[in-house]
Amino acid sequence: MLMADPLVPDVPPQRLAVTVMTAAAGPTLCPFFGKCEALLLVEGPGGPTRYVANEARTAAALCRLVVRLRVGGLVCGFIPEPARRRLTSAGVDVRLGTPTLSVDALIACFCELPHA
Repeated sequence: MLMADPLVPDVPPQRLAVTVMTAAAGPTLCPFFGKCEALLLVEGPGGPTRYVANEARTAAALCRLVVRLRVGGLVCGFIPEPARRRLTSAGVDVRLGTPTLSVDALIACFCELPHA
């Protein structure tokens, strides 16, 4: 595993995405990578957000969507190994989140989340 240099601060990518599903209280982290309803796309710290539907609901289609949207960092509840390899080879920083945190909290603490 690649270790971060402790002297260089971990800076979140400018464009983040979170795999989400809808819940009564609003969007929440989806525990199923390819089956998520949408990506919540965040344009930089404090920037605008938008939903991008995951219409095909497959891991391969979601990987293509993430790459097409030029996402720099992705938070997901789970990711299969082939999808993780595909995204990391495309330059996406993939992190694992927990549904116990709100989507806003996951975005705010992106750099502290464990690498997938």
